[in-house]
Amino acid sequence: MIRYLILGDLIIAVILFGCSPSAVSVTETMEEPSVFTDMTASSSTVTATSNLFPDPILKIIGEEEVVFDWMADKCEDENIPDLPVRAFRDAGGQVQLLISHYISYRMIGDSLNQVKINCEPVFESKRNADPSFFTDAEWIESVYTEDGQTIYAIVHNEYHGFAHPNQCNKSQDNWWLICWNNTLTLVASNDMGATYNYVVAPPNHLIASLPYIYEIDAGPYGVMNASNIIKKDGFYYAFIRLDYYRSDQQRTCLMRTSNLADPLAWRYWNGIEFVGEFLNPYVQSISDPSQHICNPIDPQGIGEGMIESLTYNTVLNRYVLLGLSADTINGREVWGVYYAFSDDLINWTYRKLLKEMPLPWTVTNSNDTFYLYPALLDPESETLNFETVGETAYMYYTRLNFGGGSLDRDLLRVKVEFFPSP
Repeated sequence: MIRYLILGDLIIAVILFGCSPSAVSVTETMEEPSVFTDMTASSSTVTATSNLFPDPILKIIGEEEVVFDWMADKCEDENIPDLPVRAFRDAGGQVQLLISHYISYRMIGDSLNQVKINCEPVFESKRNADPSFFTDAEWIESVYTEDGQTIYAIVHNEYHGFAHPNQCNKSQDNWWLICWNNTLTLVASNDMGATYNYVVAPPNHLIASLPYIYEIDAGPYGVMNASNIIKKDGFYYAFIRLDYYRSDQQRTCLMRTSNLADPLAWRYWNGIEFVGEFLNPYVQSISDPSQHICNPIDPQGIGEGMIESLTYNTVLNRYVLLGLSADTINGREVWGVYYAFSDDLINWTYRKLLKEMPLPWTVTNSNDTFYLYPALLDPESETLNFETVGETAYMYYTRLNFGGGSLDRDLLRVKVEFFPSP
């Protein structure tokens, strides 16, 4: 299989490696914490899956719809859907759908089915050349609100050494990849999502980093690509992907916090409990970096990099994880969108294929059409943050019409349905 990396407008297949997908679900009401169960067992412990629906499946039942047409709807050329879309309901009763790039915009409407682009950017990258400030190329990645007024957001921060003086050796092969480090940071909006700002002055807005400073030619590495945030028993959870330092390995991890306003409060699953602490390698002394790396979550079931979309299915009473992965089907490696189920977010059913799709590393030519960024959203969800899905929902995804070298990218969706058994 092929590992892929996405840097702004560059989408590059890098190396062969093992990877998998998943599907997850989370149930909560607008005012009450969700029905998540406690997760105190070791990740090696296999818990029983709900036997109410022993083998549920997810199927596409509708036709493809265009949600955002870049040629017709863009506010400017960089207005592209460059991450899985996230949605929330604001205090004014409007639904907001984030269209994130290193300039982030939003679509707004009375419902998820009626959103239209708003051409006032909500957040713009600072392009800071100092890697210790974690404010270079910034994408709003995951949002969460308790009241529709204050919205917290995890930011995917790419430090592009290749874009700054003396931070990259461009005589090396793949210099645009090896001069890259990734971290997650925190911003918030106090005006119902119209604008986002750092919750505290950088670099103290750092949520998650590998315990290594930026090194020229050492990348790509870091903590990146958070899923959407879901709530359970007073905690907020998100999946993240970790790309190893000076290695081609990666893993899927799970982190949580009890305080969205505090970037230092996030803790990762260490295989037994949520006590792993992310460190800032620029200000903290780290004698053994290997002791500050998150534990992988069920690599057999969901693989090493699938973290795009996390929800809770209120019909099946299970978490659903949806994202890009591959598996061998009828003797053939099949890439596309996969899903898996869980009762506890730690142990997962083995992934199943929802839809085979052309991806950056499976197409013949670099300008061929391919797809990225699947996300599961239910317009009928009763939660402010669209954490739940019911019997039906929509899979949203980005179509890159002329490959990774073009900004012509459309946001599409297709209706899906959950079935209790095949």
